[in-house]
Amino acid sequence: MADATQSGETGAGSGDPRFDGGYGWRARIGFLSPGTVDETISRQFYRMAPEGVTMVRTSLGVRAVTPGEISDAIGRAEAAARELAKERPGCIILGGSPTVVLGGFGSDAVLTERIAAASGIASSAAQTAAIEAMRLLGIERLAVASPFPEPFNTLLGDFLEQSGIEVVGFEVLDVDYRSITRVPLKAPYETAKRAFAAASRPDGIYFPAGPFPVADLIEPLERELGTTVLSSLQATLWKGMRMCGATDLEIDGYGRLLRSLAL
Repeated sequence: MADATQSGETGAGSGDPRFDGGYGWRARIGFLSPGTVDETISRQFYRMAPEGVTMVRTSLGVRAVTPGEISDAIGRAEAAARELAKERPGCIILGGSPTVVLGGFGSDAVLTERIAAASGIASSAAQTAAIEAMRLLGIERLAVASPFPEPFNTLLGDFLEQSGIEVVGFEVLDVDYRSITRVPLKAPYETAKRAFAAASRPDGIYFPAGPFPVADLIEPLERELGTTVLSSLQATLWKGMRMCGATDLEIDGYGRLLRSLAL
């Protein structure tokens, strides 16, 4: 906390917005996280988030990325949203591509309507946010670097195509999904470069999966490849800040998307 006496101000916390508004004085983003364990989601979120933005997280209890586990988690989403609403976040975002793509194109709108009705809070989904970001940044032809097991890669590809995004390259990181939080950054980096190199005239690269440790790869890949790079968690932060009205700043160092908050 800044030393108020050095700036000529008096009183405990003077000049520090946390003193009156708390750590989430700018935006408190509610997040329905599919997984039970969180290592890289929080780490990456707070790498990218500016001062005054917090994540209000709860879990949907997914233990393995299978259709049965994801379906059960979707069934728990409304109850989890009601519990999360007690903390009064500024919005609620449903995490995960599998939670959305399992039901096919349009299921994100259905799920977020249910979550909003259950919680009384404006809601969206991470996959919805990613599609919106792609449209904003003019991405029509996409290379995907995914850590998902099947059938979710096929389902994600179909969902993107039906959303008007042509998938022109798709590479999968060959690792057990529960291990992705422990992979070195070179693994998703090399997967993304393979996807981009194999793609036909791509406009951008997309990393699905919030836990995928890619936040610190976004800016370097954009510079190296001269393209736009999006990640699920980056899009979640962007969407959440917009929903909370926190668009009065640019976030540098984590890609084009977070520099476009006011657009």
